Formats: sequence, structure tokens, C-alpha cells
Amino acid sequence: MKPEELFTSEVLLWRYVRALACLLLLQVIAPMAVCNLYHTIVAQGILNPVIIISNLVTSCIYPTKLLRLVVPAACFIMLARIHIKSYTVSAWVPLNRLEKWRRMLSPVVIFRSGLVMTSCALLANFYTSLAHPDFPFLLMPCMSGDIMCYKRKSVIIFMGAYVGYHYAYKYFMANGNLVTPLPAHPRKLQLIKASLSLRSMREACNSYGASKLSFLFAIGFYMALSILISLVNNGKWQDWVVIFDLPLMMMTLLATVLLAISLSLFSQLFHIFITEPFEIPVASAEDNNPDADGDSWRLCNALSSSGILQVLAFWDLKSLASSDPRNLSRRSQVFAISQPGGHPRNWLGIVNPSLNLIRKFCERLRRQNCPESLPSVPPLPVETTALTDVNKNEVEKPPPVPLKERVISVRGFYFFLVYTASCCSITKFQLTSWTKLLMVVIQSCYNFYFEDFHLLKLINHTCYRFVKEI
Repeated sequence: MKPEELFTSEVLLWRYVRALACLLLLQVIAPMAVCNLYHTIVAQGILNPVIIISNLVTSCIYPTKLLRLVVPAACFIMLARIHIKSYTVSAWVPLNRLEKWRRMLSPVVIFRSGLVMTSCALLANFYTSLAHPDFPFLLMPCMSGDIMCYKRKSVIIFMGAYVGYHYAYKYFMANGNLVTPLPAHPRKLQLIKASLSLRSMREACNSYGASKLSFLFAIGFYMALSILISLVNNGKWQDWVVIFDLPLMMMTLLATVLLAISLSLFSQLFHIFITEPFEIPVASAEDNNPDADGDSWRLCNALSSSGILQVLAFWDLKSLASSDPRNLSRRSQVFAISQPGGHPRNWLGIVNPSLNLIRKFCERLRRQNCPESLPSVPPLPVETTALTDVNKNEVEKPPPVPLKERVISVRGFYFFLVYTASCCSITKFQLTSWTKLLMVVIQSCYNFYFEDFHLLKLINHTCYRFVKEI
């Protein structure tokens, strides 16, 4: 089995399951439990712990409550599958506006963005149905004659789709799907606590369309669109004025903010679980078997793969090269494999391919992330070949200086010597004005030789003053 297939089936699949379990625990079960406690203690005024626990357990096993769990679970599974299919390890930099529009209008991006917007609309309706009884669930029909029920559902679904549009645009067009492992990976609980900070929540609201200005713009756009549709269907525009209701606006704002925070937490949890470091064995039991497949589960083969496996293998190699006491056994394994007989050829046989892989990997990352900063490399002639040994340090010799430049430098040095001697003679022995004039002439010749015309004019003016004094 190839390393990519083994990594997908053995490592990435279980990380995907753990991320989903953590998401369902944080964003589905915990909000339902909090809403039930609020309803029991605050709304009903019951303080008996036995009744509180019984109501909590009953709400968890009640059929209608369990039926509601299916919708958010399906939404998060859909979002996780989109993240699994769309993540990348290299940043996307559009070269022009045409390429940006081509990516935005591609069928894959449009289809996945539609799935994200649908999931966000269902999640927003789910959160509002948990928070307030006047906001029914999407699957529950409205009563006949209840116009506000339909309008509440439509406003909540529109705001959920609006937040999903912002999230999908940032994910697909602004490198939101870029996965980068952390150099020092702390515990997952610490990263989750950091993602729940007030600053990260404010950034999530500003990024995913839950800020004040974005919320007002979305409500205004929804009102204008609804009035236009009502006028086209020969309706009355006054029917949509009832949307400007304070409880409805507060609940819509609460659902929008909660959905933006949920999406930000979902993205960060996915990043935490996917980029969790792991150790790849330096050697395997198949190394001594001559009939074994060359694509075994080893660090050297993982470095030759692609995607997130290659990035994690690179970080594992970096941690192996560090002086961490926890890596002593693996480092001794490297030395035992590289030098079975103590000859340095065995060590170079492993070092050179590994360094070549790292060099190619770094060049490929640089080429994908910032292609404009790379210098243009001229093509090599047919007779010459590129160096393959990365341990061979070649020092580039400077180009030979032409004969004309060397003659110019020597003649300029002679002029400089004459000028220095003249200055010293004038300062020390106080010679006549003719000697001073000779010094100025020599200096002017020197500056003229090196084409310093501005200084030459100044020196000519000085010579004229000397002659005038004499």
C-alpha cells in the first residue's frame, strides 16, 4: 500500500472522526443542555437538583430532541467533507483578475459554496429554534394565518446563507483552506481555549459577515429584495414592514453571531486535528526483505509523497533533527541504520537522498507560495549537467577584471599618490602659490579622468582665484 493511501485510511480518517465528535460535543450537545437548564431553572423556577437532572436526561433521550440532532450532525458532516476535499498546503495567488473570476465561477467552487450556504442556513434555523419557542424548526409547518412564522424563517435562513457565503468566499478565494502545521504544537485543549477567546470571536464576526455594518447591509438588502418580489407579484410592500421588530432583530443578530463563531471554531478545530504531528518510522520491517515494495511506510517515502503527508513528514524530520531527549531512541535508530559497519559511505547513502528530498521540497514550496520572488534561472547547456550532491559546497569564483579597468585603477592610484604628496608638502613645508596651483591642476586632472564634472567646475573656479591672487 502506498504511503498516501495508508495515511488516509489509518491516520486521516480517525482524525476526521475525532474532529466531528469534538464538534458535535461542543456545538450541538452543549447548547442543547444549556438551553434545557435555562428553561428549567429560569423559565419554570425549579431548583430541585433531582428534577433538573431528570429533565436534562429526558430532553436528551426525547424523540423530538434526538430528531433535531440529525440536522446539525448532517450539516457538520457535510462541512467536514468539504474541508477534507478542499484543503491545500500551498497558498493560491491569482496572477490576474481573469484567473480569479475563473476560479470563482468554476463548477466545483460553486457547488461546494452552495453546500456551505445550505448547511449554514440549516444551522442558523436550528440555533434559533433552540433559543426561543416563537421560532419553529424548519421541518415544522407554520400555522395557517401566521404570517410572522414564515417571515421569521425566511429572515433566519437568509442570514444563515449570507454568513455561509462570506465563509465560502474566504475559504475558497482568500486561502482559508490553507493548512500549515505549527512549529511547536501545544496540547489540543490549549488551542481550543485560545480559539474561544474574545478577540478570536470578534475577528470571526468581522470576517464572516456578523459585524454591525454587514448585518445592517444584509437586512437592508433582504428588505429591498422582498419588497421588489412583493411588488412583482402584485402584493403590498407594507406587509414587510413588520420585519422591523425588536425581538426578531435581536434573535436574528444572535443567530448570526452564534453561527459565525461556530464556523470559526469549526475551521480551527479541523486545522488542529488535521495538523496534529505524528511520528513516522525511520525504518520498517520490510527493509530487510528484498521482495518488499519500495513504497513502504517510512520517513524517506513519506517525504517523497504529496499533500499534508509530505508537510507532516517534513515537520517530523525537523523534530527528529532537534536535540529533544524524547528523540534519542529514534536518533540512535538512524545512526544504527546508517552505519552498520562503521563506514561513512553508509551514512552518506542516507544523508544525500534525504537532503535532496528536502531541497526539492523547499524549492517546490517556494515556487508555489511566492513565484514572483524567485530569480529566473538560465537554461543549462546540453553538455553541462546540474550538481546532484548537495553536500558539495561549490564557491563561485568572481569574474576576471578586464585589462582596461585594471589600467584605469592603476593610473587613478598614481594620480592619488601625486595628490597626497602635494597636500603633505604644502601642509608641512608651506611652499609657494605655484605649488598650490600645481596641486589644484593635478586634482582637477584626476577628477576629470574619472568624470566628476561638478567637482571639476569647483576646482577650475579655485584655480582662477589662485591665478588672480598671484
